[in-house]
Amino acid sequence: MKEKIKKIPVKYWIAIGVFLIISVLMVKHRNVFYESRQDNYNDRSGENDVIPAEETIVTQYFEIKESVQSIALLMTNDSGQNVVIDAGLYNADTNELLASAQTDLPDSRGEESVISFSFSSGEVSGRQKVYLTLQEETPVDEVNYCVLKGDYESDMAVNNQESGTRLRMSVIYGGGLNLAFFVLFGLGAAVVVGICVLPKRLERPEYIFVILATVMGIAMALINPPFQECDGPSHFYKAMDVSYGNILGSFGNFSHGDGVINVPENVSDISYRQITPDGSEGSEYVNYLKTHKFSNVKVEMTYYESVTSIVYWPQGFGIFIGRALNLSIYGVILMGRLFNLLTYVMLGFFAIRFIPCYKNLLAMLAVMPLSIYQAASLSQDAVLNGFGFLFIALCLYYAFDENVKLSWKHTLLLGFLLLGMFLCKYVYACMGLLVFLIPKNKFESNRKYWKAFAITLIPFAILCIYIMSRVSTGISGLQAVGGASSDMTQLQYLMANPLVGVKVIFSTVLVQINEYLHQLNILGSLNYPLSMLMIIAPCFLTTVGMLDGQSMNGKIKVRQRVLLIVTFIITAVAVMLGLYIADGYANPVGAAVVGGVQGRYFIILIILPFIALVSDKIKHNINHFTIKVSAIMGIMLLYALFILIKTCY
Repeated sequence: MKEKIKKIPVKYWIAIGVFLIISVLMVKHRNVFYESRQDNYNDRSGENDVIPAEETIVTQYFEIKESVQSIALLMTNDSGQNVVIDAGLYNADTNELLASAQTDLPDSRGEESVISFSFSSGEVSGRQKVYLTLQEETPVDEVNYCVLKGDYESDMAVNNQESGTRLRMSVIYGGGLNLAFFVLFGLGAAVVVGICVLPKRLERPEYIFVILATVMGIAMALINPPFQECDGPSHFYKAMDVSYGNILGSFGNFSHGDGVINVPENVSDISYRQITPDGSEGSEYVNYLKTHKFSNVKVEMTYYESVTSIVYWPQGFGIFIGRALNLSIYGVILMGRLFNLLTYVMLGFFAIRFIPCYKNLLAMLAVMPLSIYQAASLSQDAVLNGFGFLFIALCLYYAFDENVKLSWKHTLLLGFLLLGMFLCKYVYACMGLLVFLIPKNKFESNRKYWKAFAITLIPFAILCIYIMSRVSTGISGLQAVGGASSDMTQLQYLMANPLVGVKVIFSTVLVQINEYLHQLNILGSLNYPLSMLMIIAPCFLTTVGMLDGQSMNGKIKVRQRVLLIVTFIITAVAVMLGLYIADGYANPVGAAVVGGVQGRYFIILIILPFIALVSDKIKHNINHFTIKVSAIMGIMLLYALFILIKTCY
C-alpha cells in the first residue's frame, strides 16, 4: 500500500491539497454566498451632509422586518488613525438592548468609507421598531457620520436633539444560500484543481488561458451587477447604438445624424446605480433589472461623445441577440458581456499561441482579475487589450520566427489591429513603432518590403487623419481652459511651455506609479480593492516574467531591445499627455501631475520591458512551470470572485 502511495505523482497531491484548502475556505466563509435582502436608507432623496462624531451620540430610529444580519453605514475619517465606533441596537418601545457591536473605521483621507456592524444569526429578529446608537469609543477629531438632510425630523437625534437628518445606511437581512453564486465559485475551484492534474500534452499556456478566462469570465459576467465598471453607462450607450445598426460610427454615422444615438424608448428604466461596496445592494438592483424589459420602440437620444462603433461590435451583437430574444434588461446586458468575453478569449488565444517568448507571462497578464473583469463587461478595454496582445505577439512572431516569410497580407493584418487600438484610444497608435522590429529579410525583396508597408500604412494614415478630423472638435471641447494668468487651453499652455510637459510627466511617474500598480488590482469603478492582491499580484507577475521567456536564444538584437523600450515609454507618455490635454475635468490648465490616469491603461504595455530585457542566462528547472503559475493565478481569480460577491451582495 505504501509503495502504491509513493507512486502517486506529486501533482495529484498538490491538487488534493488545493481542493481541501478551497473547500475549507468555502465552508468557513459560506455566509458570503448567502442571499441578503435590505432596506436601503442611502437613497439620495435629500442633500448630503456630515455630522461630526467627536463627543456625539447619534440615535437613528427605523423599523426592521426580519432577522438582521448587519447594518452598514457611510462615514469619513481624516484623523490619520483608526477609530473604534460602538453601536447599540435597542427596542424603541421598551428601550431593551437587543444587541451591541463595534467596528474599526480606518483613516479614509476624508473620503466616504463603508463600515459594517454584524450581528449573530437570530440575535435581532422579527418586525419591530428599533433605534441604533453610535458613538466613538475614544473621542477623535475629523471623523464624521454621512447623513441626508431633508424632512427627517423624527428619524434621528444628535445628543438627544432632533436633527432633521438621517444616516446614509443599509439594514441587511439574512437569507438562504445563493446557489447560483456558490455553484459558479465551485466551478471555478474545480477548474483550478483540474489545472493541477492536466495531462502533459495540454500543458500549453494558450489552452489554460482559454479554460481560466472562459470559466472565470462567465462567473464575473453573471456576478458583477451591470454598469459597475468604469464608464459603464457610456459603454452601454455605444454598444446599444451599434446593436441598432450604426456599425461604422468611427467613420460616419450612417443610421442617424451626428450628436445622437439610437436607444430603446424606455432606456431610463435602467435606473443606473453605482453599488456601494459592502452595502449589499447588488441583489436588489439585479432583481430590478430582471423584472424590466427594453421597449421595442427605438428613439434618438442626444449624445455628444464620439461613438467608435467598431470596438463595440461584440457587445452590440450580443445586445442585439438579447433584444431579439426579448430578454430582460439584465439578460440583454449579460448577452453583450458574454460576446465581449468570447471575442477577448479568441484574441488572447491567438496572441499567446503566436508570441515566440513570454507565453506564460502574456497568459498571466491576459487572465489577471482586472483583465477578466474588463473582458466580462461592456467595456471597450476587452477589444483594446485583445488587439494589443495580438499585435505585439504578431510583431514578435514575424520578427523572430525563422520559418515565416511575409507579404502585404501579413502587414495588412497588423494595420487592422493597430487601427482597432487607435479607435479604442487614439494614443495607442504609438505602438505601431513595433512593426520596425521586423527585419527586411523577412520579405522576398526590399521592394516587397516597402510595398507591404505602403499598402498598410498609407490607408491607416488616411483613415486616422479622417477620423481625427471628425472628432477633433469634440476633443478640443474637453480641454481645460483658463487658469490663474490666462485663457489658454491646456494644449496651448503646453505649446507655450514645452518643458512643463516633461516636468509634468516626471512628476506624475514619481508620485503616481505606486497608485497605478494598486489600480491593477481594483475592480469596479476603482472602488472594489482586492486587498492582499495589491502586493501579491505585481510580485507574482514580476517573478513569472523573470523566469519566463527563455526561447529567444540570442535572436533579439540591441536595436530591437531599444525599440521595445522606446515604444513602451512613448506610448505610456502619450497615454498620460492625452489625458492631460483631453480631460479638462481632471486636469486644470497647468496642473502639476496628470489626473485621471488608471492602471488598466498600461496592461498591454507591461510585457514590453520584459521582452526588451530578456536574457538567455536566466534559467530555471521548474517542472510543469505553466501548470503551477496558472494554478496560482486561478487562486487569485477565485479570491477576486469571492471579493466581488462579498462587495456587491
